[in-house]
Amino acid sequence: MSYSRYVSKIDPENTGMFFKIKKVGDSFIHTCCEGELLYQLGLVPNDVAGKEIHDFFPLDLAKAKIDFYEKAWAGEFLQYETLFNDVCYLTTLRPIFLQGIVVELIGTAINISDKKSKEEELRHKQLLYHSVVTNMTEAIFILEKGGKITVLNENVEKLTGITTGTYNGTTAAQFGIEFFNEDGSKMSYKDWPGFVTIDTGKPCHNVIARIQRNEKTRWFRLNSNPLNISGDTAALVSFFEITIEKEQEIQLRESYAFQKTLLDNLESGIIATDHEGKITLINQKVHQMFALEEDIEFYIGKNAKQFYGLWQEKTNTTSMMPDSIPIEERTQITKEIDTTSGYTFETSYIPFNIEDRFSGNIFEFTDITDRKKMERALIRAKEEAERANKAKSEFLAKMSHELRTPLSSVLGFAQLLEMDRSLNIEQLDSVQEIITGGRHLLHLIDEVLDLSRIDSGKIKMELSIIEFSNILNDCIKSIQPLAISKNISVKKHLDGCRKVFVKADPTRLKQVILNLLCNAIKYNRMNGEVLVSVHLHADRLEVHIKDTGIGIPKDEYQNIFQPFYRINGTGEQGAGIGLPLVEQLMRLMDGNVGVSSVLGEGSDFWFELKIEAIAELDGKSGVEHTETQLTNRELKRVLYIEDTESNIYLMKRVFNLEPGYTLIVARNAQEGLELANTEKIDIILLDLNLPDMSGEETFTLLKKNKIVADVPIIALSADARPSEVKRLVQKGFTHYLTKPLDIAELLQLLNKLQPVY
Repeated sequence: MSYSRYVSKIDPENTGMFFKIKKVGDSFIHTCCEGELLYQLGLVPNDVAGKEIHDFFPLDLAKAKIDFYEKAWAGEFLQYETLFNDVCYLTTLRPIFLQGIVVELIGTAINISDKKSKEEELRHKQLLYHSVVTNMTEAIFILEKGGKITVLNENVEKLTGITTGTYNGTTAAQFGIEFFNEDGSKMSYKDWPGFVTIDTGKPCHNVIARIQRNEKTRWFRLNSNPLNISGDTAALVSFFEITIEKEQEIQLRESYAFQKTLLDNLESGIIATDHEGKITLINQKVHQMFALEEDIEFYIGKNAKQFYGLWQEKTNTTSMMPDSIPIEERTQITKEIDTTSGYTFETSYIPFNIEDRFSGNIFEFTDITDRKKMERALIRAKEEAERANKAKSEFLAKMSHELRTPLSSVLGFAQLLEMDRSLNIEQLDSVQEIITGGRHLLHLIDEVLDLSRIDSGKIKMELSIIEFSNILNDCIKSIQPLAISKNISVKKHLDGCRKVFVKADPTRLKQVILNLLCNAIKYNRMNGEVLVSVHLHADRLEVHIKDTGIGIPKDEYQNIFQPFYRINGTGEQGAGIGLPLVEQLMRLMDGNVGVSSVLGEGSDFWFELKIEAIAELDGKSGVEHTETQLTNRELKRVLYIEDTESNIYLMKRVFNLEPGYTLIVARNAQEGLELANTEKIDIILLDLNLPDMSGEETFTLLKKNKIVADVPIIALSADARPSEVKRLVQKGFTHYLTKPLDIAELLQLLNKLQPVY
């Protein structure tokens, strides 16, 4: 880059090039030019002599020099610098006068490139130092004896408010400046690091101080180094603000104190270790839980394995410790451990990571000793309850069998008497009362057993998709005789439920409906009414059975679904079993049951089930009924295997009334097997409770006998459990009849079975 600039002072000692200039018209012509500098510029005398300045210099540089020539021709002595072809030289230009008129210019020039280079280097250093000092985040000033301060950058005033001047304790106080040591004590003026350096001649490094000015506090790290100024010791003082760092440190200490207080007051014990397993933290609860002998600080830095001896030998602590688990696979683990002192702790291991880098472990201990004792007590209580419940179920099952056996005779002979045409009306009424009472007792036995099975979880629900209207119509027909006996009309609005399919156990659903229908009749008034209606709500089928009885108080709605609860003043007999059984059965079929009532007007019992499907109506009746009458064909030979004499006597009386049958009796299993070999048998009635062999074993042997392998075998038993009935039918029994026997049902079944020839 070429340039030329004016220099006011003349230095006559420097020469290196000599030249002359005359003015011809408006042009300046160089008449001669000699000297070593000319060749340093890359020129020779002929390049200059007789030439104008723009003939050998660039136009911009030539223009600047012409300006200088004009000033010199006007009589001014000039000195200026020129940079050309990387050579910096100083030119002195003198006008030559003749009779007061300038007639020629004489110029001399010397090479000042080295000098300019050094000056430029020094200038750059000065600018650099000034820039560094000015832009430093530290504040810097010079402190001299007597308190004179020379501020070197603006950070001094910005951070402290101190400006260049003389300071002492009084002056500082006027500015509202106070110094404090790190511990919070006040720092006197003479103890400022700069004055300490001036007094001792020694540096002060990393002094932490708090400077407060006008109630605003800042923290600084101060350094002071000795300086010599005109033979006197001074101090170069620098300080760096660490307010944020210090506040964070204070907050960290406060946070640590808070966290320690928090951890020490937790109900859980906490131990933290580093990545090497060395303890970094223990809270007070751990100290108490493990009854540690030393202070908490004693265990900091120790390896956590020293606690292994506190566990019982049976505790698998190795799976709790992370040593054997790769770092990347470590996850939270929770397990129970027992201590040698008899406590049980729930322990959680938590890997501690920072920025996806494993940093340590946290162990949390919760004392669950009391809870475990309670759990063990609850387990024992549950086991005892289960044993008691099992014993109850076994007792009820046995009592059911024991009660059904005499009931078989009572109901059987009563039914025979009912069929006797020689009885007068009064005698027939008495017999029917016996049958009604016996059947009621049988119904109560069944309901008690059902409640027991539900409580013990042993009741089996055979859920299937069924058409609801068929079930409901069958139930309504079944209770018609009972309704007629009280002159109660049963009305129904069932159009909405035709071809609606629900998921339920058919037998249990009938049990629910019959129970509600019977109650609606039983607790109704003479000449009353029962209305059965069905409503569809989205995916639910809702059935209402409404009576015109005395009604139920609202505060009794929940009580009537409690087992064995009876409302006083109803005037009707009952055990309080039916409605609780209904509620339990509906729950097992994913349904609901409820009641609303108005005293003096009647009650509305309802239940609902989930709809599985709705089919299109095809115009056909959804219910078909067939009746089968007992007909006299060829004599059927029936083998009856039974050990109870009252049952044998009853069966003989039944078959004496039916001339189409021949009854052959075997009083034990072995006798029955022998008769099956020697007699022609069409049907076998097999009691399942025989003295010498179980009914199932007897059945298996009969089926192995080719003579009677295809003969229908009907099981007779007092065990009315649906699961048992289903199991034996699946085993191969033709049918299963429960005791007490329904004689009409028995005769109808016998009539359907055809002899095998």
